[in-house]
Amino acid sequence: MPNLQDLYKTKEVSLFRQLLLKQDQEKIWKNYQELNQLAEKGGTVFAGDSITKFFPIHELLRSSKRLYNRGVHGIDSLDLLAHLDSHILDLKPEKIFLLIGINDLKDRSPRESLETIEQIINRVHTDLPHSQLYLLSVLPINESHVFRHSPSRRSNQAVLELNDGLRQLPVPTFLDLHDQFCDDRGQLKKEWTLDGIHLTISAYQILSQALQSFL
Repeated sequence: MPNLQDLYKTKEVSLFRQLLLKQDQEKIWKNYQELNQLAEKGGTVFAGDSITKFFPIHELLRSSKRLYNRGVHGIDSLDLLAHLDSHILDLKPEKIFLLIGINDLKDRSPRESLETIEQIINRVHTDLPHSQLYLLSVLPINESHVFRHSPSRRSNQAVLELNDGLRQLPVPTFLDLHDQFCDDRGQLKKEWTLDGIHLTISAYQILSQALQSFL
């Protein structure tokens, strides 16, 4: 019987997984486009990748405004930029919480990722000049071999470099939450992650406490 980790890394399995992922993403974007036509404008939107998608905002956050989760698993900043209408713009929100970048670091440098995130911010400022944008720092990962499924450039060093760049971007509010999720070695706390990247409910509770006052 083949080792599942070795099988996971094969080119054929990787290509198949990417195909399925793209199909799922297209379905989600289509659903968001339809839902946005029915949504109440002027609410608060959370946009990003799977860390946002799995964030139970309606259970953990309280707001007098409608809360919309527009996370899509597996996306990077290029995907977000290409589908900015369905993620953010169509909703015409009053507030935007943006968490993106960890998937960029699989095969893009922090500098390349930063350039795309800056394009996203500029587009939001241009199309939604009255919306308030909160840019979140990219969270740490746990680099233990237990969680390493496939080779990539994702590392805590790359995360730190990307966050250094994000701090310099022209956004009214940069929420630097990175260190709140680190252990004493600078790793995402093991008890707060499912796989080295994605968060447990306990971790989302910490994230919610950090964001609640801005809603």
